[in-house]
Amino acid sequence: MKKYFLFLCFAMSLHASTLDLGFGVGTMFYPDYLGSKNSNTLFIPYPYVSYKSDKLSIDREGLQQKLLHYGDFSVELSAGGSLPLKSSGIREGMNDLDPSVEFGPALLYTVHQDEQLSLKIDMPIRAVLSSDFKSVDYRGYIYELRGELEYKVDDYELEFHTGFVLSDSQYHNYLYGVGAEEETAQRASFHAKGGYTGYKNSLGLSKRFEHLWAGAFVRHYALDGSVIAQSPLTEKDSAIYGGVFIAYIFDDDVTRSIKNWLE
Repeated sequence: MKKYFLFLCFAMSLHASTLDLGFGVGTMFYPDYLGSKNSNTLFIPYPYVSYKSDKLSIDREGLQQKLLHYGDFSVELSAGGSLPLKSSGIREGMNDLDPSVEFGPALLYTVHQDEQLSLKIDMPIRAVLSSDFKSVDYRGYIYELRGELEYKVDDYELEFHTGFVLSDSQYHNYLYGVGAEEETAQRASFHAKGGYTGYKNSLGLSKRFEHLWAGAFVRHYALDGSVIAQSPLTEKDSAIYGGVFIAYIFDDDVTRSIKNWLE
């Protein structure tokens, strides 16, 4: 849901198809990072954006830009991100984690699609960049192999995603590596390899009303057997994220005037 901050990206392609704009509030529960025992509850206002054209889609899942399409296969450009983290607990004395953005291509295979049901296999790979607003640093890359099921009926939309998450050594060490200078009695030095990060299941449910949208999600990561499981910074073998959101959707006239102004 933090991916709503991609709001401004919709100005890239406002010449077609459907566009809904609005404003919402929500609350989200999440750990500091995968495997952390520290958790956070965040209350956020956010812009509601739902834009769909033949090549570009922007919604609560982020941004998907279709690059190529051949039969049941397509290549899209997708993006995401994460929030900053001030180091505490087991990370006390280590560098803070800067906000980051993720972007890269995704290969999709459509197994089945009709007006109600969509079943896809998605294989995204994303480069990770972080910034302290003074400089930008490359942190490695993340790649996934996942199945995506979406079911729509009577303005309800159910989404279920499941699959493996993998990352390279550079990204793992950015989050889970402990250098010799950072070693303490409770925190042994650790160098992470690239490979299996964890298994992710995500379930979301939303409902569209005339001028309201409401949604909730829960996401679970299992870290058993991952290459980061032995890091002293991995305090738990699982992680749970969740959130509840509601948004007011502007009238078509308001949306049209904003679209015209941007164009």
